[in-house]
Amino acid sequence: MPKRLALLITGVTLVITANLLSNEQTPSQASVERLEADVRFLSSDLLEGREAGTRGYDLAALYVAQRFRALGLKPGGDNATYYQAVPMLEYAPGADNASLRIDGIDLVAGEDYLVFPSAKGESIDIRAPLVFGGMCFASERERRDDFLDLDLEGKIAACIWGAPKYLNSEERAHYRSTQGERVSDHGGTGGIFVYTSSFEQVLPFERLKRMLGSSHSSMTWLESDGTPFSSSPNLKVAAVLSLAGAQKLFESAGQSWGEILKDAESDRGEVDRFDLGVEANITVESRHRKLKSNNVVGILPGTDEALAREHVILMAHLDHVGIKPTEEPDDDEIYNGAMDNASGISALLEVARLLKASPPKRSVVFIALTAEEKGLNGSDYFARNPTLPADDMVAAINLDMPILTYNFTDIIAFGAERSSLFEPVKAAAEAHGLTLSPDPIPEEGLFTRSDHYMFVRQGVPAVYLKPGFSDGGQEAQEKFRKSHYHEASDEVDLVDFSALQRFTDVKADIARNIANMPERPVWNAGDFFGTTFEGPMANE
Repeated sequence: MPKRLALLITGVTLVITANLLSNEQTPSQASVERLEADVRFLSSDLLEGREAGTRGYDLAALYVAQRFRALGLKPGGDNATYYQAVPMLEYAPGADNASLRIDGIDLVAGEDYLVFPSAKGESIDIRAPLVFGGMCFASERERRDDFLDLDLEGKIAACIWGAPKYLNSEERAHYRSTQGERVSDHGGTGGIFVYTSSFEQVLPFERLKRMLGSSHSSMTWLESDGTPFSSSPNLKVAAVLSLAGAQKLFESAGQSWGEILKDAESDRGEVDRFDLGVEANITVESRHRKLKSNNVVGILPGTDEALAREHVILMAHLDHVGIKPTEEPDDDEIYNGAMDNASGISALLEVARLLKASPPKRSVVFIALTAEEKGLNGSDYFARNPTLPADDMVAAINLDMPILTYNFTDIIAFGAERSSLFEPVKAAAEAHGLTLSPDPIPEEGLFTRSDHYMFVRQGVPAVYLKPGFSDGGQEAQEKFRKSHYHEASDEVDLVDFSALQRFTDVKADIARNIANMPERPVWNAGDFFGTTFEGPMANE
């Protein structure tokens, strides 16, 4: 980063801090002026949309680090700094078209199938026998193993993309997102994930096609030896089949796609499994680029001698989607991400100020995370490579894109009911006259789709906080998602700062309540995520 720009950011931070210190509100209340100043700077064009690995993101990280320093937080990153360096690999579609060929079937790219870019190599060409694994579902808890007596070693698995409908929606989302891991665990070298009618409603094939366009890129973090991290190391490449493509595949094999789809859509999703008797050939060219980006970490030490070694993690992602060039000269090309997630970072900074004024018993770790938009990479890296002892992470709280365009009257705490975090969250909500509402969109499985989930996968009880759907909230949130989510129009004038103030106040009290719990947070006895990831359980 040019020294001049770094000095500029430092100067801006100092000016903002000095101006706001002269206009202090009561220590128990968030400052509208502080919140607005942070959102305005973080969503300014100077930061160029804060895409991980860019100068704009680095400027944003410097700003947050300076704010942590001004607030008096201890450095919690590498080598007594506020930065935890995250080495990453960016991978994107290459110049050559990816292809999926199955013996005897005429498949059309973009209509029948899509192929994902791969972090496993810049040029991959795999030809192997194709085996249908049904839903590719395996769970000791559910006493079911779709891989039983199914030889996948060195083969490509075709899997119904989803999980049994009878499962809790969050559990179903977990199994759907980890199908590739199970294929890899059983030796599969490739995966073809097959659309169903119900999954088409969740993620339309055409939407996925747009998402995987030529400008798409993903990231994964790098191991210490430079190897790209993967939770499915054997799986070299993955593709999806549309409903139309699935019909071609199964009818070519003499199977009734209608019957398979009916079984897949049933409550238990039990589908016959069989060797398709053909080979599939998947090729993909990917562009690779190594880079580094920083998580920004500050620590507020706890006041209780016995509890201070336990740390509550409070996080928000700092990155957005950057710049997207258009052919129209007057189009806004900078995706500033005021709501997503400058608002969450501003709340994080203000919660830090409020807790610093009256520290809780446990220590609190404040993290501005990188590369959330590229696959939850900053959170996954920190959760697996924490800058504090892993056993000392006792709870995680996530602030991700609170949609604050309206006067919310309830909040949603995804995952709170699964652990002892529920009561302190509920108490804070009620103290602010807010209702704690259940998940209004369980079909989306949001508990498994944001940064806190990487800590859940390490056994840490977590909660993901959002304004609720009551009193016009549903309409307001749907409007934002339809018109402004990941669009250049996500600008500061959308933010209702009085709503952001209320959101921040209740989040500060939630964090304080959790950090002051007399006992370490634990998962409820027998909870799915607690048992799956071997977290601390009640009544062990």
